[in-house]
Order: sequence, then C-alpha cells, then structure tokens
Amino acid sequence: MKPEHVVSIILVLVAVLVIAGFLIAIIVELRRTHLRLITILGAVVETVEQTDPLEGIVNEIADDLAVGQEALAACVDRLEQRLSGGAQTGAAPERGRDVFTNY
Repeated sequence: MKPEHVVSIILVLVAVLVIAGFLIAIIVELRRTHLRLITILGAVVETVEQTDPLEGIVNEIADDLAVGQEALAACVDRLEQRLSGGAQTGAAPERGRDVFTNY
C-alpha cells in the first residue's frame, strides 16, 4: 500500500471520528433540553391546575366591571341630557359643566 493511501484512510477515519463526536455532543445537548422541557411543562401543568378555580372569580370581576361601565355610561347620558336641556331652555350653563361635553 502506498503512503498516500494510508494517509487518506487515516484522514477519513479522523473525519468520521470528528463527525461522530459532533453528533454525540448534539445528542447529549438534546437530551438535556428534553429533560428541561419536561421539568418546565410539569410546572406549567401544575400552575394551570392551581389557577383553574380562579376562572369563576375572574368572570365575576368581569361581570362587575361590565355593570360598572353600564352605570358610568348611564351617568354620562344623564349628564348630557342635563347639559343639553339647560341649553334649550336658555339657562346659562353652570361653570365647569363643559368639562364633560367631550366625553
């Protein structure tokens, strides 16, 4: 066998060993990532299970906010009626009432 053949075989073996080393390193990193994901997903599942009872409370708060918004809208409507009623009767508008006209 010629020396060129021996060198070629050695270089091919080195290349295969380098590629194998990189693949093994990738496998090890993927395994670490997989184990971390399992840990994180376990914590996520636990958090979801603990926050499930809060859905009713959040719905109650949303309903209360909707009722409050409706009450504020009704107040604004009454205030607008008062302001427009005062302008139609010719009465002078009170000071500070024009603050709400841009609502």
